Amino acid sequence: MKRLAACLLTLPLLMPALTQAQTTLRFCTAGSPKTFDPAMTDSYVDHVAHQPVFDTLIEVKRGTDQLIPGLATAWTISTDGLAYTLTLRRGVSWQTVEGFKPTREFNADDVLFTFGRLLNRDSEFAKAFPNVSPYVVSFGWDKLIRSVEKLGSHEVRITLAQRDASFLSALSFTFTMIQSAELGAQLLKAGTPQRIAQMPVGTGPFQLKSFRADSVIRFVKHPAWWRQNERPRADQLVYAVTPDASVRAQRLRRDECDVAAPVGPADLAELVKDPSVKIITAPGMNIGYLGYNARRPALAKVEVRQALDMAIDKAAIVRTIYGDAGTLARSFVPAANWAHDDSLKPTPHDPAKARAMLEKAGVLPLNLTLWAMPVVRNYNPNGQRMAQMIQADWAKVGVTARIVSYEWGEYLRRIDAGEHDTALSGWNSDPEPANTFGQLACGAVGNFWCSPAYDKLLAEARQVFKREERKPLYAQAQRIVMQELPWSPIAHGRLALPARAGVKGLVLELDGGMFFDGVLPK
Repeated sequence: MKRLAACLLTLPLLMPALTQAQTTLRFCTAGSPKTFDPAMTDSYVDHVAHQPVFDTLIEVKRGTDQLIPGLATAWTISTDGLAYTLTLRRGVSWQTVEGFKPTREFNADDVLFTFGRLLNRDSEFAKAFPNVSPYVVSFGWDKLIRSVEKLGSHEVRITLAQRDASFLSALSFTFTMIQSAELGAQLLKAGTPQRIAQMPVGTGPFQLKSFRADSVIRFVKHPAWWRQNERPRADQLVYAVTPDASVRAQRLRRDECDVAAPVGPADLAELVKDPSVKIITAPGMNIGYLGYNARRPALAKVEVRQALDMAIDKAAIVRTIYGDAGTLARSFVPAANWAHDDSLKPTPHDPAKARAMLEKAGVLPLNLTLWAMPVVRNYNPNGQRMAQMIQADWAKVGVTARIVSYEWGEYLRRIDAGEHDTALSGWNSDPEPANTFGQLACGAVGNFWCSPAYDKLLAEARQVFKREERKPLYAQAQRIVMQELPWSPIAHGRLALPARAGVKGLVLELDGGMFFDGVLPK
């Protein structure tokens, strides 16, 4: 993805004249999607652009962790917990876009195509357009899902190799958004399967009209959306790509956008004072952390990671960078999540002990790269400043850190490839803890630490369906991580979503996400 432009045209110049009856919802977003293929990315920026277009089999009731029907109207689980039979919704229309006009409605073939792309690397489409979903790897779905079968035109059965208490909730995740098998066949026949990443066709509330990278994404109302009588929608949805958080806040105040996210703490403090703006808040189910590349010889030593963690004055970071919008992390599991272990204590800040541990480990003088996030997130409002503070803390214990940064998409790609020594990153969690824990599983994308004992606890927790039985297993797993420290947890950021005061129907999800169906501008 190209570096985001520093200056953008204002929205009135971007949009054509509208008729009196039309409504337009304007969202100032932080970045451009690198792909419109939800199956093959774990980027939040990408997923924000996918949500208007696609639907999932199962949804989450807005603002809660309650699972509700989506493209599947009902489901049953076999007594052994291995087979999930889903009844699919009838009368669901696919979107018509330039270059593709569907000839049928949604059915079981689309579910098989979607999951076939995720799971079967030997399928005709996967061979023509090879790609691996990062979530399939981190969730272990390549080993977990034994088969996906079509039982009828509107019924499918997914059979697992073992019980997994987190599986049902995962069917509501963005990477499982259902794609058109008919579109896939058309692209394959034309010899252009890669176009699926630039030609999104879904069953969701809006359809893509146009996209100009690093500038603007335009969506229009899907006229045959199956939920159109349940949820009102704007006629048009416009994403104005605005990389600078302060500029996003300014544009909101100037009424150039209806919703802006994310914005930094200083801008948020000013927006609170503006009567034309409202702030929707929620506890932060997220984690900002410093990740260590444990494949590096020095960082492979647990005592070195412990010393580096101990050298960081995290309380000072929270005061300086987050202010009232952050909470010092005691675990990598968000405090708002039911699996969080409340008995854990923050690692004490002890530079003298940290230096002594590094000297004993024989790694001084130590030179490291310290990667700084180039974007604003609730879990890290200022990656560059945080990196500078960590750099100064490490210098006191004999560690020289060189700060490195890239454009966000490139930053993530290079971390996944293991090019860093240490890197600031974060994770927007969800109510199902298995997904957060899975980020540190052996072989997970971007993770270079492996603990068989940790993986064993995760596997045991997935076998248990009752929360009260899962929680002790997750508590043990947290203690392993906080002892071995593949990540240094820094803070949980409070969620705050600023919008124009007249916006109606906007709900902030537990994971910090938002949906724009059911939302109307002033």
